[in-house]
Order: sequence, then C-alpha cells, then structure tokens
Amino acid sequence: MSIHQGRFGDHRRPTLEVRVGEARIGGGNPIMVQSMTTTLTKDVDATVAQTVALANAGCELVRITAPTQADAACLEEIMRKVRAQGVTVPVCADIHFQPAAAFEAAKWVEKVRVNPGNFADAKTAYGFQKEFDDATYERGLQKIDDKFRPFVKLCRERGVAIRIGTNHGSLSDRILARWGDTPQGMLESALEYLAVCEDEGFDQVVFSMKSSNPKVVVQCYRMLVERLASEGRKPYPIHLGVTEAGEGRDGRMKSAVGIGALLLDGIGDTIRVSLTEDPLLEIPVARELLRATARPLSGDLTDFGGDPLVRPFAQAESIDPLAYRRRETMPVLLGETTVGAGNPVRVGSFYGAEQPSKDRVVEWFDGSADLVCLDEGTDMDEIKQAVEEGRVMELVCPDPAGLEDVAKRLPPSNLYMVSTDLSKAGPWGARRIVAAFEAAGIKAPLVLRWFLDGTELNELRMAATLGSLLCDGYGDAICLMGESRGNIVDLSYDLLQCAGARRSKTEFISCPSCGRTLFDLVTTSARIRAKTGHLKDVSIAIMGCIVNGPGEMADADFGYVGGTPGTVNLFVGRDCVKRSIPEADAPDALVALIKEHGRWVEP
Repeated sequence: MSIHQGRFGDHRRPTLEVRVGEARIGGGNPIMVQSMTTTLTKDVDATVAQTVALANAGCELVRITAPTQADAACLEEIMRKVRAQGVTVPVCADIHFQPAAAFEAAKWVEKVRVNPGNFADAKTAYGFQKEFDDATYERGLQKIDDKFRPFVKLCRERGVAIRIGTNHGSLSDRILARWGDTPQGMLESALEYLAVCEDEGFDQVVFSMKSSNPKVVVQCYRMLVERLASEGRKPYPIHLGVTEAGEGRDGRMKSAVGIGALLLDGIGDTIRVSLTEDPLLEIPVARELLRATARPLSGDLTDFGGDPLVRPFAQAESIDPLAYRRRETMPVLLGETTVGAGNPVRVGSFYGAEQPSKDRVVEWFDGSADLVCLDEGTDMDEIKQAVEEGRVMELVCPDPAGLEDVAKRLPPSNLYMVSTDLSKAGPWGARRIVAAFEAAGIKAPLVLRWFLDGTELNELRMAATLGSLLCDGYGDAICLMGESRGNIVDLSYDLLQCAGARRSKTEFISCPSCGRTLFDLVTTSARIRAKTGHLKDVSIAIMGCIVNGPGEMADADFGYVGGTPGTVNLFVGRDCVKRSIPEADAPDALVALIKEHGRWVEP
C-alpha cells in the first residue's frame, strides 16, 4: 500500500481546533471564509467600514495588514470601533518584516499572521545571498528563536492564534540558499517556526503555504499534511489560498484549481479567494467553491456519483502526489494531431457554443475516434476488429468498478484513449481508471470530459476537478461539452493555462491589493492588460509592493512592482532593471522593456 493511500480525498481531514475570538477553525467546524481589507490601516474609519462591510457580506475572518508598529497601534481603535457596531468577526493582523508590529498587534486582535520568510531572517529586496555555511545557517535558526519565542509566549498568554504563513514569493535568503525556490523550502521554512511553538507547548497554530502557481500550491499543502502525519505531530488546521490569482474568470478559475483541488483532497479548514477586485467580491466566489467541493467529515463517505469513494492514490499508480510529473502515455495519432506522449494537452469537441476565437483552434473532434463504452458487457470481438482495421478508439469508462478485469481482456494496441465523465466519477474515479489500465500494461492517453450546465457552481467544480488531475500530471486532452457562459473552447484553453498545463495567451499574475499596495491595482491592471493582453507567450506580474513581488515573479517574464509611493520598479524575471519610474509613465515603460527583450508583437 502507498504511504499516501487514505491520506487525501476520501473525507475532510480531521484537525485540532484553533480558537480565534468567538470563532473556531478546524476541529470539525465548517470551513471558514476569509478576506483582507485593501484600505490603508492608518485610515482607521475606512478600514473599519470595510471590515464591517466584509462581515456583513459573510466574511468570517478579516485580515488587516500592519506594515509598521504604528499601523499595528491603529488596530486598537479599529477593533474598538468595529466591536462598537456589534460586529464580532475575528481579525487577523498581517505582519511582514516588523516583529515589533506583531507584538503590538497581538494586544488588539485575535490572530496574527507571521511570514517565516521575513519575520526574523534578513531578506534582500532584489536577489539573495547565495551561500550559507552550516554555522551561518544555525545562527539564522537562533535568530528565529530569539525573535519568535517571546512572541509565541505573548500569544499563549493572551489567547491569540498564530498563522504561520509561508509564501513562495518571500522565502528568506537562508532558505533559498539551502533549499531553493521550492515546495520543500516552503515546508522547511514553516516547520522551523512550528518547532518553536511546539517547544513552548503552543498549538493554536494555523498553516498556509501560498503560491501563485496552483501546482506548487497543491504540492506544498500535501507535503505539509504528509510531513505532520508521518512525524506524529498534531493535525494543525490549514488555510488555503492561491496568491496573486488575478481578476475576472482567470482569477476565479486559478483559485478553483489550486484551492479546489485541495478541498477535494479533504485538506482545508479556512480559505480565501484572492482577486484583484473589490474584496467583497471574493466572498460569494469562496462560498460557491466550498459548495462545489464539499467533503464529508464522517458517515457514509460517497463520491459525486453516490458510490463508495475510491482512495485517490492507488498502489498501481505511477504518479506521486507529492511531486509533479506528467504521466507517461503512448502516442495516439488523430489525423495530423498526436495525443499523449508528452504532447501539449489537446482541446476536444464542443457543443452549443460560439465559434472559437481565431487563435483558439479545436485540435481534435469526437468523429476522429470510435467511442466505445467499456464495461463488463463490452464486445471484445468488436474491439479486436477495430484494432485490426487501425481505428482509434476512445474507451469511455462510466464506472471504475470492475474495470481491472475488463482492461486485462483488451487486445494489445496503441490505438486506445481512455475517458470518463468526471462530473460523475470525480478525480478519484479517473485515478482508479488510470490505475486499472496501467495494471493491464496499457498506458493510454487520458481524456478529461465534463458536461457544463452554464452555472458558476458547475464551472468552479469543473475547474477544481480537472485542475486536480492536471496538477498531478494526468490528462492528455480535455473535452468540455454542453451550454456554457461564453465560449467553451476558450474556457478549455483558459483552464489549461490556469492549471499550468499549457499557455495560449498573456498570463497576468496580480495581487489582490492590501494596505501595503502603492498604487491602484484594479485600474493599473486594466491599463496593462489593454496594452499587453494580445501577447500569447508572455507572463507579466503586477505587484503592489515588494513583500511577495520578486519571489512570485519567479515564473513571470516581466514584473511591474510598486517601489515607493508614486513610482514603479520594472523587472525581467527576478532582476530589477529599472527603478523609480513615475507611475503615469510605467505602463509605457513596461511595453518598451518587452520590446527591448524581443518579446513584443504588434496587436
């Protein structure tokens, strides 16, 4: 049996309970929805108004940034005014770089988020020290102990919860030097801080492991859950989020892929959907995503179709849930298009939709392959004849039950593709189907099918389910069917891009804004999209400040980052190449930079 078998997916992961004011995270409580204010914290009345508005919209925890000790001191008046209005929503202070701000914030709020990447360790803004010998590394650990232990003691005395919030974009120089910009580095960074909490007998801890890359998000959280379990540590609650998800459909879909895949795993006790929009708009999306991915805590554990759940990571699978690798498959030729064997994930047929945009071409159609329903009553003679005639067959598997025996009776061939209706089977059914074919020695490409009914709930569920598989390396083609809002083919390509499976248009990585942001993100993002949205093979990061900016731009080609009030710094990859550009001139300067590096094409 795989050591991962049963850890993910069959039910919501049980955790200890963390008290946050009058609210509770984990411990069997409903999954909590949270958001973050975008006002300047020193603007007390505006922050109070937004906190109250978020609470009235159904937000169950509000996070407020405290960039400095002076900002943290404002939390006293903010909390007094919020409570005076009868609003009891718990508040979490968001701390970066300033331990003094964390100590001040713990006097006034119910929870404090600390970032292991910059709470105690030195962090350079535009690069990092690349070498740390063992002695220097140990001094870094001692610095954590010196700065963080007194804070843990204060939180224990005051009954304040701590969120250990690791970000892919803000790992410390010390962690980067030893572990690299990797999920393993994120995990080790978080566990260094947990070690201090546990040594102090403090367990009111919530973890987050955020990235703008959903594949990294899924991998990090699974690694954390696996590590805690394998080391016999307490099952601490988990906060889920995809940082810098962006706006519009892309922001919603990228969040559904990363957060939804983990919720389907049974991981997650509180979530935030981070959109580059008004934070009030995050709440209904988060609520729908929870509906789309609901997992039972106990009782009759059933999957989407009502059958007993299959544990998702079966022994026969070739996929490791803790490390991304594209599943190896045989090539299948459909006309001039090859499906599988490491080729780009293909986009299948569509019904009831407008024609695809000119740069989105459907690459294969149902008519290219014989559709064969594979079950216990399958006519093997018919399949044998099709194989002899060289016809490609898409073996549609309505139910994984009993499929192992059927797969073993199939005649050998490289003409098979395998598919299932994921809206019924869920990701676990698809994994079991793949395992059944691989046990029979058949590495057929996998087609991910889904019927869209035009609702946001169905679309989010689709993104979570297909995204879960794509982030694991499953899927050689996707086939969305039925009526849908907008164009189904474009939706297919958008899903592949959000899941990191294939790029077909400009990719924007943009943060959701907060009190640290140095420009209007919504307006600025719209200006940059208008100028660069036609570029097919370019990724652009739009960041309000340097807390996560340079790190989250690890996968971006170009970066647009708030430097000081009124100015912008431009990046190529991780390298800051232009500083202190007036905000009014910065979008055009970004276009000039893209041209300078030969990545520009005219609209």
